[in-house]
Amino acid sequence: MLEGYFVAVSESLWAPYKEVEGKVGNKLSIHGGKMPNWKKSKVAILGVGPQADLFRKEFYALEWRFEDLKVVDLGNLVHAEKETDRQFALSDVIAELLDAGLLILIIGNGPGYMYGHYKGYRETGEQIEIVKVSPNIDLEEGSPLRQVLVEKPGYLFNIDFIGTQAYYVSNQTAAVLEKMYFENHRLGEVRDQIEETEPILRSAHMMLFDLNTIRTADNPASLLQSPNGLYAEEAAKLVRYAGISNKLTSAHFYGLDPASDARESYVLLAQMAWYFLDGVISRFNDHPTPNHKDFLIYRNRLQSTGHELIFYKSRKSNRWWMEIPHPYEKQSFFIGCSYRDYQSVNDDEMPDRWWRAYQRLM
Repeated sequence: MLEGYFVAVSESLWAPYKEVEGKVGNKLSIHGGKMPNWKKSKVAILGVGPQADLFRKEFYALEWRFEDLKVVDLGNLVHAEKETDRQFALSDVIAELLDAGLLILIIGNGPGYMYGHYKGYRETGEQIEIVKVSPNIDLEEGSPLRQVLVEKPGYLFNIDFIGTQAYYVSNQTAAVLEKMYFENHRLGEVRDQIEETEPILRSAHMMLFDLNTIRTADNPASLLQSPNGLYAEEAAKLVRYAGISNKLTSAHFYGLDPASDARESYVLLAQMAWYFLDGVISRFNDHPTPNHKDFLIYRNRLQSTGHELIFYKSRKSNRWWMEIPHPYEKQSFFIGCSYRDYQSVNDDEMPDRWWRAYQRLM
């Protein structure tokens, strides 16, 4: 069924690596004319727009360090003239790949595909959590983000923002995020404590990474052309955190200027994809359940209110989670957190992530 949605990868991109051992271009299963048996793969790469081929040129040349991880490059999504057709195609592809248990890496184009990406999760029946790495937050009428937020019935539980810059985010937008109890982690906060983004990415099903979040000095094909932003090393660290997440099943890297072929940007994008896969092979596959033997359980109480919070620490990875009791049902769920959240209870402070998650359940 997927064949009709994709254009094969040009032979000029993959042929040079056909006999070159140890390169990414030699290890991938590539749709070079005949669609490979993608159901045997763990990760699927799909391109959107011409930028994907500039990415492939750099990505295929990198060294393979992913053991026996099976990765398929499905080619580029057929471009449809109508926006609704493009959204439908992407959502249909994502739904089928998710149903087959694949992780999805989408390369290219702009934020307009967010809605189709999100709709691909509809058949999972889950409440979806999204992380968006972006310098700005567009809530204008008709924007993809607004489409996701206002859809009824909706299946979005949470969306968190990483790397925003205050001069690109209006007071009205910031107020909307607060009202909906979403997290907004500004650039300076991320730079000062980038390790605190790991629990955020650990809790997400899908990541959207706007490459304009990276400063122009490291990303000359940026549309934003801003002197401020993430450094290349910070971007690589974020995507590796995403790759490690047991829960994350898709990521989309987008936002480069289609009129620019600045090689540095595509080298960076290729390296980010490489770090994402490096994260995937490093997954701990640990997620807490009550009384699970692989977790240490800590019960901590706020002195000011007497409220008890329950923390879980993985024996495998030393990572932390918080248990969030449902306010109306006899069940709980878990969100990623850090040791700092545990310490905050010792200081008689309610962790902000716990409070926001609980409010979203109300």
